[in-house]
Amino acid sequence: MKSILILALLTTVYAGDKKPLPGQAGNDDIELVGSVIIDRDAIEQALGADLGPGYVLAHMKVTPKTEKPLRISADDFTMISGKDGQRCQALDPGQIAGKGALVVKASPNQPGGFGTRTNGPIWSGVGGGIGAGGGAKPASNTNADAEPHVENSKDAKDQKDSPLLAALKAKVLPDTESQEPVEGLLYFQIDGKVKPKDLRIIYQGPAGKLIVEFANPKK
Repeated sequence: MKSILILALLTTVYAGDKKPLPGQAGNDDIELVGSVIIDRDAIEQALGADLGPGYVLAHMKVTPKTEKPLRISADDFTMISGKDGQRCQALDPGQIAGKGALVVKASPNQPGGFGTRTNGPIWSGVGGGIGAGGGAKPASNTNADAEPHVENSKDAKDQKDSPLLAALKAKVLPDTESQEPVEGLLYFQIDGKVKPKDLRIIYQGPAGKLIVEFANPKK
């Protein structure tokens, strides 16, 4: 009988040390089950619209296991590429196809310089990218008025939501408080060719911190 108890204890210990299955992670408060969508055609099929190059989608199902409703938000998720270190927090639909276009402009006191208009996400630092590299920097100038600044497009209030924005909003992981399972898409900007095994999603929210890893599909 003593031997049986020891064997059962060892089995329980080793079972608890098992690595989570690809696309899954969880703790006492939350369970995550996800899959990544990399191929552009597959992204268009999942979204119902062409997102263009340079994006990776993740379908995520979030199951709260708490006694009270758990706050769930796309802001809790960040994707990291182990291939080259790219890192991107889940994007809001408006950052991808929003009507509030942003214009990066140089000061009127400094000729030339920035004049780039973008509807995409604005990263930390002017001209910065997702990876370690950044964009071109303005010539050094001690005059504070010469610093580039960001303005809203004057035409933004007159623009209508695009079909792409509507599709992104319809499929995104809801921002909500729930005790029931919630699922939807997460949008990330990852440049270059990557495979599922190169990617991991970090959840860091009210239920703690978890890492979801993926594996390449079997042929």
